[in-house]
Amino acid sequence: MSEPILSLGHLSKTFGALTATDDVSLDLRPGEIHALIGPNGAGKSTLIKLIAGELRPDSGQVTFEGQSIDRLGPAERARLGLARSFQVSSVIPDFTALENVMLAVAGASGRTFGFVRPALRDRRLTDPAFFHLAHAGLSGREAVPARALSHGERRRLEIAMALAMRPRAFLLDEPMAGMGAEGARDLTAILAELKAEAPILLVEHDMDAVFALADRISVLVYGRIIATGTVAEIRANDEVRRSYLGEDA
Repeated sequence: MSEPILSLGHLSKTFGALTATDDVSLDLRPGEIHALIGPNGAGKSTLIKLIAGELRPDSGQVTFEGQSIDRLGPAERARLGLARSFQVSSVIPDFTALENVMLAVAGASGRTFGFVRPALRDRRLTDPAFFHLAHAGLSGREAVPARALSHGERRRLEIAMALAMRPRAFLLDEPMAGMGAEGARDLTAILAELKAEAPILLVEHDMDAVFALADRISVLVYGRIIATGTVAEIRANDEVRRSYLGEDA
């Protein structure tokens, strides 16, 4: 079995009397989508912030590609290749889709992006930007300002920007939120291919998408992982059915 890209070891975080993360251990392996599900208030957002470096745990450790990243902030973790999308959009509304991805390409290479017109003639920026936009399903939409894209297209734009950062792992926080059925189906197909680029830790409420995409699922309830397994194992777990799926065991 391959070594995990990302490992959480006994992470705990409290806010006063509230235990938001309770001794959580899980990992993300190469080539997989590991879905994290749970009811509202289960602690999913807190856990993602602990992984991304926005919060520091009270105890436990986050390991990325074999090294502890506990002392690193969000920007440093991103530079190592831990790409987070959909929680806070970094899209610039008045820039076109192409220009937004060019910014990400420039950032990944450590270059500056001062003036748009000269940059649009720089194939070191435009060629990879076109490639990532196509990969995210936005071919033909390159010249459209981000503010004019549909909700689903902006989600895809964020994926293209994340791809431009050459990630080693993705943290995707509710990518299906606000989408209709058709948009969710399209994005599900894109994410199924995306895991070949880098493994995905996916937080999602759309259970159709989770069951279609996940190689493994961890269920978080009141800050604690109550089960981890394949889709079939989670569907058959009596405790999960009672506490989250709303079914009688």
